[in-house]
Amino acid sequence: MDRPAHRATANPPLRRGGGGAGAMNPDRLLGEPLRLPDSLWAATAPAAPALPSLDGRHAADVLIIGAGFTGLSAAIRLCREGRRVIVLDAAEPGWGASGRNNGQVIAGLKQDPEVIETLYPGEAGRRLVRFGSEAPGVVFRLIDEFGIDCAAGNKGWIQPAFTRSGLRAVERRCQAWGERGVATRLLQADELARLLGTPRYRLGWLDPRGGHVQPLAYARGLARVALSLGATICGGARVEALRREAGQWLARCQAGEARAPSVIVATGGYADRLVPGLRTSIVPVRTAQVATRVLPEAMRREILPQGHVSSDTRQLLTSFRLSPDGRLVMGGAGATAGLEHARIVPFLHRAGAELFAHLGKLDWEYHWSGYFAVTTDHLPHVHEPAAGMHVSLGCNGRGIAISTALDIELAERVLGAPAESLSVPVSDL
Repeated sequence: MDRPAHRATANPPLRRGGGGAGAMNPDRLLGEPLRLPDSLWAATAPAAPALPSLDGRHAADVLIIGAGFTGLSAAIRLCREGRRVIVLDAAEPGWGASGRNNGQVIAGLKQDPEVIETLYPGEAGRRLVRFGSEAPGVVFRLIDEFGIDCAAGNKGWIQPAFTRSGLRAVERRCQAWGERGVATRLLQADELARLLGTPRYRLGWLDPRGGHVQPLAYARGLARVALSLGATICGGARVEALRREAGQWLARCQAGEARAPSVIVATGGYADRLVPGLRTSIVPVRTAQVATRVLPEAMRREILPQGHVSSDTRQLLTSFRLSPDGRLVMGGAGATAGLEHARIVPFLHRAGAELFAHLGKLDWEYHWSGYFAVTTDHLPHVHEPAAGMHVSLGCNGRGIAISTALDIELAERVLGAPAESLSVPVSDL
């Protein structure tokens, strides 16, 4: 990871901020304070890199607004091509959905492959399906290439059926991906119970492409990679205004401004008013996570004993996994912006108790929540609402894999690739 930095020399020095973005900017996004929640991931991730705030006037080849998986993946690709990149984040890398999710790396898009191929006939549909299928591999190769310390594992993802209709969905999904060359396996009740550690489900399927990361550690690792390649990442740099001026995009923050010919807006479910109409492209959905204390060894041997992760077939699914230090971590989505965090957490506690009642009482220690972006068609969106502006969002709960892979592609678009070369169709707003 030790590579020569490629930094602009004509810009004024940046004021060191130590990554403490929450203290520098008391504002909120979607009601969330601009500091990390008290989560298991925040307690166990490697320390955040020290970041400057934006002070004075700066110029780059590309501006990126948002330092989650989306913005950081694009920054890495652009820096590898020698571009000067400035990433602006209202808080710090991984503050939003990237650092608050369950950490499951899931293959495919929310829509099933046959649905996608119906919506986009011919090669366009096949390419989009292939993109979703290969996205987890992009994540794990990136982790391996740069030695990102994020407790990554690629043992597979299990999806059990939650309802009767879920039984049919599981069978169809397993068959559909099997027909497309994936070594899927249908899991009957006994084997499913052994692999999950719960007898709650009757049928499921195993997808070997899936896996897990410590998500905040992954985000911070991506930030370190981008920094090592020459990117400038500014924390506590909430963009208050974004406008096009003399062929350049100008982003104004409280204490400074940055300009570039191209801008990537990578704010995800925390999209604000910077881009008119952007919020109409998505629905921000609150998701919560809960984590137990470190489980007794006997429990740890029973729950997901082979290192899989799992999410069931509910539309707003329930996910569970073991953390690197042996805790049960459960996640679930509630509803659109405005649903109180306190209403989702008890549901997750009950769900955990029901799934693992046979193992004894679960002792919960952490709970946190945030927003991710859902689209009405359940597909990721790429928008180009104005010349030089690129927007990527709407991974629908599969953001670790999809946002990483998609924004490496989006970087190619910024570098001059035609819109038709992207796996996800490009539209205006």
